Formats: sequence, C-alpha cells, structure tokens
Amino acid sequence: MTGSEMPESFNFSSALSGEVAIEIILIVAIIAISGFLLYAYIYFSGSKWILRWYGAQKVKRSEKPLLYSLLEDLSSRAKINPPEIYSFESRIPSIFTVGHTGKSSIAISTSMLEMFGELELEALMAHEIGHIQNGDVGKNTFIALIAGTIMSFPNFAMWCSMLSGFGQPDDPAPRFFRYIGTAIAAPPAALLIHLTNPARRELEADEIAVKLTKNPQVLAKTIEYLENYIPLQPVSTRFNPGHFHLFSTHTQQVRGYLSIFISQFDTHPETGDRVARILSHTTYSKNENISNNHSRVPGFFDVKNWRLSLGISFVSYMAFLFVIIVGVTFAIKDFNFLVNGGIAAIYTCAVVLLIGATAKLSRRKTYFKSPSLIRKRIILNSVQAFKHLMKRE
Repeated sequence: MTGSEMPESFNFSSALSGEVAIEIILIVAIIAISGFLLYAYIYFSGSKWILRWYGAQKVKRSEKPLLYSLLEDLSSRAKINPPEIYSFESRIPSIFTVGHTGKSSIAISTSMLEMFGELELEALMAHEIGHIQNGDVGKNTFIALIAGTIMSFPNFAMWCSMLSGFGQPDDPAPRFFRYIGTAIAAPPAALLIHLTNPARRELEADEIAVKLTKNPQVLAKTIEYLENYIPLQPVSTRFNPGHFHLFSTHTQQVRGYLSIFISQFDTHPETGDRVARILSHTTYSKNENISNNHSRVPGFFDVKNWRLSLGISFVSYMAFLFVIIVGVTFAIKDFNFLVNGGIAAIYTCAVVLLIGATAKLSRRKTYFKSPSLIRKRIILNSVQAFKHLMKRE
C-alpha cells in the first residue's frame, strides 16, 4: 500500500513543478514579446509622435520647389533616399530629422525658412543628411521619444497637484511639485541621451556636410549665428529638453526657475571647437572624447549650475525615499528595520549610480593624442579660413 502511494506522490510533485516551469516560461515569453512589440512601435512610430509634438505639417513640392531640389541633390550625393520635408511654426530657427532606417523626415521651423537663403539652408540640410547617412536618425528618434516622455513628467506632476486643489500653475504648490518632478526626471532622461554620445555624432554630421557642400565657411557661419541668435529669442515651452539632441544647435536659452536642470542636457560640442573643426576640415579620432566643459551661452551650461542641478536631483530622490518608507510602514502597519533598511540601501545605491553616471557622461574631459599639434593646426587653419572668408565678402 505504502509502496504504491509513493510513485503517485512523486508524479504529482513532478507534474506540479513542470506546470510552474511552463508558467514561468510563458510569463517570460509574454514579457519578451511585449517588450519587442513596444520597441518596434516606438521605433517605427516615434517620428510621427515627435512631428505631432511640434505641430509639423508636410511641405508640398509646389510650395517649396527649390528646397526639394536642394534636398534631392544632397541625397543623391550621399546615396540615400530623399527624406520628406515638414515645417512647424516657431520663432526659434530650428531644424531636426526624425524617422528610421529607410524613411526619414526633416522638419524646419518657419522662422528658419524665412531667415536663411539657399546656401545656409543647403548647409543645414547637409548636416541632417549626415545624420541619416550615419544611421543616427532611428536611434535619435527612439531616444527622443523616451527622454521626451520622461521630461513630460514634471508637467504631469503639476497638473496632478492642481487637480488635487493646490491652486493654479503660478501658485507655490504646483510650481514646487513641477520643480521636484523636473529634478527627478532630468537625470534619467539626460543619461539616456548622453549614452548615445550626441556630441560625437554632431561632429560626424558636420564632416559629411562639408564633404557634400564643399563649403565649410557657410556651415560654420550659420552654426555660429544660430548659437548667438537663439538665446535672444522668447522662451518657447514647446521645446522639450529630451529632444535637444535632435537639433543641429541648441534650441533656446531656457530661463526661469527650471533652467538650472537644462545644464544636464548639454548635448552639442563646444561651438568654438566645432566651428574650428569645420573650417579646418579636421576629422577626429574615434578614441578622442569631445569637450563640452565650456558654456556657449553665459549662464546656460556653466559648471556651477550643472553641479547644483545634480545636487538638487539627489536630494529630491532621497526625499522621495522618505515617502516610500512611510508608504511601506503604513502598508505593513509596522516599522520593520530590516525591510526599510534594505529598501533604503538598494534605493540609495541605485540613485548614486544614476547621478554618478549622469555626471560622468554629461561632462566629458578632452584627451588628445597630440594636443599641441592638433590644436595648433586647428587655430592656424581657422585663422586662414576666416581671412579668406573676409576677403570674399
């Protein structure tokens, strides 16, 4: 009797463990498939959502025949499929490219179309063609949608506080919640962007633009003009910091009580170095880090604001830890030192890693294999190029 029961018990346990294993495999498979489908949706639909964000409308060939002619000529030289052209209303002269492999769209602000002539627009579009040729567009668009969504969280926090009865957008409580939300959202969004090394990709696109147009002076002058002109324009809330890496230059001088956190989104090379490289046709080494230690606009990306913003972000994360511990304590109806201590330790380590990685990637130092020779060559060639340009004008 006993001998006949043991195999039945053994078979039951084996069947039970088999069912558990199948359930685990199914759960993992569902998570993997869902993740892949979400990735595919973001990858192929991200450009549509970003274009909607800026209210971009497709430009017909009959409206801008010269623009289409320039773009098709550049695309032919670069041996890529011509991108579609969109325009969006903005007083800030801006241009960016979104899309994925095989299909891309260039969006140009109305102010840029009005401000620049044929040569300047050709140089800026050649820079965007450089991103397409280098395969940057799909990655840029994917990251822009995720980072932009993260940076929309502060507005969500503000509206939640208002709907909870804390007043209007300019009242202290909603402003405080938006400030804390920005401090929490900025590091992960900035980290995602900096992981793709946007400064290096900008220099690669500049290099291709020079090869396509054979006119480095126009590209250099246009970039320098934009970097000096844009900060003087009114602030537009339409530009999301999570999208800054999409643009050929920084989009605007951000002002107000949230401007300190924009220092974490310094995604472009230092303008002086960038212009010097363009004018001297200097290519960079793949092992060379790009400097962004210098502010291109006073008070915009300076180191003091950058350090302070990271400090505020760390304090905000630790304040949120207090909320988590209070919530856990109420949930278990007791203050369990081991549980709360474990949560605090894991959470603090994660925050330190996040802030540390953001600090490391958002402020790279420059290392040249032969710094004196390269810098001397850049300076001399730049001076000669400027002299030549002045003579022509």
